[in-house]
Amino acid sequence: MHRWLENLLAFFGVQKPVFYGEFRTVFVNHKRIGLSDALLEGQLYPDNRVVTSRYTVYNFLIKNMLEQFTRVANFYFLIAATTQLLIDAPVSPTSSFVPLAFVLGATAVKQAYEDILRHKSDDTVNLAPVKVVRENRLVDIKSLEIQVGDVVRIHQNESFPCDLILLSSSEDTGECRITTANLDGESNLKTVHSVELTRHLRTAADIGANLRAQIDCEQPTADLYKFKGNISVRLSTGLPYQVSLSIKNLLLRGAVLRNTKHVMGVAVYTGQETKMQLNSQYGRSKKSVIERRLDKFLVCLLGVLLFMVIVCSAMKWSYANHKTTVTGAWYLPVEQLTPYRIIQDFMGYLILFNYMIPIALYVTMEVTKFVSSKFIEYDLSMYYEDPETGEKMPARANTSDLNEELGQVQYLFSDKTGTLTENKMTFRHCSVDGRTFSEFSGELWETDSCGGQRLSRCERLGDRQLLFFTVLALCHTIRVERPTAYGNDEQNRYAFSTLEAEDYTYQASSPDEKAFVEAARSFGIIFHGTEGGVSTVSLSSANGECIVQQFRLLHVLEFDSERKCMSVIVQRADGAYWLLTKGAESTMLEKCCTGDKDSIVKFSAEFAVQGLRVLAIGHKELTEAEYEQIKLQFSIAEIDVANRDAKLTEVYMSIEQGLEALGLTAIEDELQPGVCETLTDLREAGIQVWVLTGDKRETAENISLSSGHFVESMQRIRIVEQLSADVCRESVSSGHEMIEASKVSIPINFCTIVDGDSLQFILSDEHPDLRDSFLELCCKTAAVLCCRCTPLQKARIIAMVKHGVRPEPTTCAIGDGANDVSMIREAHVGIGIFGKEGRAAALNADYAFARFAFTRTALLFHGHLFYIRLSNLVLYCFYKSIVFVMPPFFFAFFSAFSAQPMYDTAFFILYNMTMTSLPIFLYGLFEQHLPRQRLESEPRLYRGIANNRRLSWGQLALWCALGLWHSACCFFGVAAVFLTNDWVGSNGYAYDVYAFGTVVITCVLVCVTTRILLITYSFSVPTLIGFLFSTVTYVILLSAYSGISTAFLSKQLTYYWTYFDLSGQPSSWLLLLCVWCWPWRQTWPFDSCKTGAPNLS
Repeated sequence: MHRWLENLLAFFGVQKPVFYGEFRTVFVNHKRIGLSDALLEGQLYPDNRVVTSRYTVYNFLIKNMLEQFTRVANFYFLIAATTQLLIDAPVSPTSSFVPLAFVLGATAVKQAYEDILRHKSDDTVNLAPVKVVRENRLVDIKSLEIQVGDVVRIHQNESFPCDLILLSSSEDTGECRITTANLDGESNLKTVHSVELTRHLRTAADIGANLRAQIDCEQPTADLYKFKGNISVRLSTGLPYQVSLSIKNLLLRGAVLRNTKHVMGVAVYTGQETKMQLNSQYGRSKKSVIERRLDKFLVCLLGVLLFMVIVCSAMKWSYANHKTTVTGAWYLPVEQLTPYRIIQDFMGYLILFNYMIPIALYVTMEVTKFVSSKFIEYDLSMYYEDPETGEKMPARANTSDLNEELGQVQYLFSDKTGTLTENKMTFRHCSVDGRTFSEFSGELWETDSCGGQRLSRCERLGDRQLLFFTVLALCHTIRVERPTAYGNDEQNRYAFSTLEAEDYTYQASSPDEKAFVEAARSFGIIFHGTEGGVSTVSLSSANGECIVQQFRLLHVLEFDSERKCMSVIVQRADGAYWLLTKGAESTMLEKCCTGDKDSIVKFSAEFAVQGLRVLAIGHKELTEAEYEQIKLQFSIAEIDVANRDAKLTEVYMSIEQGLEALGLTAIEDELQPGVCETLTDLREAGIQVWVLTGDKRETAENISLSSGHFVESMQRIRIVEQLSADVCRESVSSGHEMIEASKVSIPINFCTIVDGDSLQFILSDEHPDLRDSFLELCCKTAAVLCCRCTPLQKARIIAMVKHGVRPEPTTCAIGDGANDVSMIREAHVGIGIFGKEGRAAALNADYAFARFAFTRTALLFHGHLFYIRLSNLVLYCFYKSIVFVMPPFFFAFFSAFSAQPMYDTAFFILYNMTMTSLPIFLYGLFEQHLPRQRLESEPRLYRGIANNRRLSWGQLALWCALGLWHSACCFFGVAAVFLTNDWVGSNGYAYDVYAFGTVVITCVLVCVTTRILLITYSFSVPTLIGFLFSTVTYVILLSAYSGISTAFLSKQLTYYWTYFDLSGQPSSWLLLLCVWCWPWRQTWPFDSCKTGAPNLS
């Protein structure tokens, strides 16, 4: 019963699904590993139903209403409307219920429509037919009916319906090719392997009759790149044999089978527990600076409202008990001062003034931001088409909640590789045994220095150079696509020249690996691919013959940020074992005990100064005994599912020792077009740019100079290679002294450079004084470069700036790879670049586009306009609420504080729904106070809106004061005439309170409409139509309501024919004209309320 309740709560979205235990056991084909053929029933795991929708038919109303009433304004109006039903309210309950129902209904319809689309998408996936093994044969079932343990058959170009462990494929090797574009955006083919014990079981009959297997694996996690488990297999005879499983054996839901006829896999994670689903839910929400400020504004106005209510309630009893007032009026009943009457009066005034809180503000903001986000996606200047692949990449807004935040960025944190650069690596130089070589037009030349004068062309590689490039051709995880026209003749299939091998397509997970293999191919060492675990390399001998060498690929030691290197272990044709390693020179030097390490140190610094990425190459011969020991270590580590990653890392580090240093590579990563101009403009806009990279300092500094992040005139404050917190503190203090000693201490004259070793002390919670001093130093400089950073340090740097700088700044992070996801999520605004290493950053970002240069348009143009529009929208909504509410407050002084409403109930309903909603909505969409060319060509304009200046407390006070002034003009301008003589109408017409209120509300409408006209700079066709529509709608609705002969909104026919009578009075039109002109004669105190180009003086 308890478990059933938890599953029910998870289904309704009240809590996350509960996982039982640390590991799960999956019985393949629902049969135990023993000799019994009995099927297992009643597994605890969920079915394969995918649910991306938020609501169901049964919970929509309750769940949606609960979500909407978490907003302050909605909850307040619910309380006010409910109170009107319980007391003798001064206005009809309809005045609160109808606007509230309109706001709730509009939001509910929008969310219901979006959820219906999600339901349709879910049904398409859940009802798709799949083939599973049942009773030794294949049967068709719906995708949602798949259970953990089912053996599923997938055919070419089909998507995997759940997470599967690959058992076999149509290939003899048991391998298959997949694409994971739906998961991480990578379009290159990837290889998934089956375990050797099951790869021959290719039919349903074979699996049903011969396979008994049990999988023990970790519970579902969201990590797309990690999986830990073991499979115990017992075939028709014999004892169970255990084999470890990894991510290389897992077929993820959403991936597509390519170049393989069919595969057989067993379901291990289904439905909401698949990695794809776990990555698409429970994300952390972000709140913009305007929304955070808005919450405070609402609390402030609520305080003002309570003050007005208290004043009126107190004045009523003070006024009623005064002898010269209404106490002697024979037509008024005598009232006793009782707690009930006090509460009744208090709640009456609260209801009368409740429109001080703008109920339509939230829904107006939501719809405005949603539509505005499409402007980014439809901006052709942010559209990019890859010239190589033809892929079309328009800008994408993953959220509409942070549009205005793009106009408030003060700190921009950028990755380097793939973000500022193309991430398109080109082999340029290398160093082998102290000799330097460079690539010129596809040929290898020996040079006298790093990229210096050419000495001689290398027509034939020497033994050491041949060994060096052979390591480059083998140390990777590249897959080769060869044209089918090359045939399959075993004798000649690899006998191709370098020119013919140009037709090879290398599918690499890393651009630098592809650059190495292509460079080796250009110099005559051709990698032909890996088939059946055997890698083939060909090279030309001295007499021009093609020599084919084959190496059995035994182990791949994957790259990780801790080791900063990757290795492979291969076996040569003579049976010898060979360890090949490449990695960052800083870690490789520690791993190497022989070879020319001094040359690596020397040339790595020279290459880095040129802005090139440097990797060191090493190798080691392994004896058979050493390899057997390594093999045993691997087996022990892989069996321990719980600690597999940690133990494998320990094994990797123990293996990668005692290497011989072969040499050094230097590859170039070109800057993206427009990067220099973009960084320069962002700095002029007052945005401090931090570049966070894992490259070494010299490389990073050179890129910062060439990209415009640094300029030559800047003095560089370096905090690098610090071995203790005290030494680091001294370096920071020296930076402060350098700035103070400078005669011209302007931030643009300085920049800060810090490395990962120093950041360990700066980011530590044990040294808060050091962190604060470092932040203070960075605030005094124009740019900051952090090199040798880990992904975790990147996120912690952003967190340090967010919480350490006061007032709290708005931060933006931009990156292109999976290692940038943590910092993208940490920043207030995350921007992802469609990178060559996948789409992980773009999928996790708030906004995504293809080029770093588009950041300039996103911030300086779109962000600027979004912020101006939305800030004025918020202020205007508060302004028009005050103009509407204050006349009834003034009227209370003329009505003995009796809570007599001045407006008819219809005006409480129509004011926010039709009278004033459309013009401000269209303003929020189409207003453009400055032309695009000026916003982009004058970055300093961005400084004028920094720190939320357009939505400050001062601006709120000015707009509220303006609203108070206009409301006073509207009320007292009319009252000056009608309250002294209500017989001013022609034909003996007498103005009653509702006629008076109608004239006042018409003046209010004219004032607020004139106000938005005055702050509008761009009069587009939709804007003009909006003004016209609002005016015409007001006349039509008021005429229709005035002609109703039944009590629709009130108990008496108090408003019947009032509007028509007023329209026939010349005095009404004359008053409207006079009162409208009066407020705009003296507006000088409120000139700053008008939005224009900021004053930069």
